[in-house]
Amino acid sequence: MMAGWRTALLWGAATVVVVATALSFVMWGLNGPAYLVDLIAAYCL
Repeated sequence: MMAGWRTALLWGAATVVVVATALSFVMWGLNGPAYLVDLIAAYCL
């Protein structure tokens, strides 16, 4: 019983993360994420 509940909670959390990420990319537009990726790469390299 507990394993099924934990699995459902994990899938629900993963779904929320994927939907929130996709929604933020759509709302931000096409150039915003590329700018952020470039900014992170510039700080990391």
